[in-house]
Amino acid sequence: MQEVGAKNINDLTVTVQRLVEKFEANNDIAREALDKAKSAHHRLDGIDKIVFWGGTTVIGAIVLAAIAFIVKGGLAN
Repeated sequence: MQEVGAKNINDLTVTVQRLVEKFEANNDIAREALDKAKSAHHRLDGIDKIVFWGGTTVIGAIVLAAIAFIVKGGLAN
């Protein structure tokens, strides 16, 4: 009877050890995914800034062209 109990405890210990190993492996994968997500987020932030400044520049150029057109007389010439 004690041998059966000891075997069950041993089997349970082995099972718990396997679960801990799987958890550690999954934890490593999750950390790697988090690092990749952070890196991608930083790249997207950079692209967002470039698009913002590009759009601002284009809109500014259009506004300045319209002002220059109006100052030169517009459609009156």
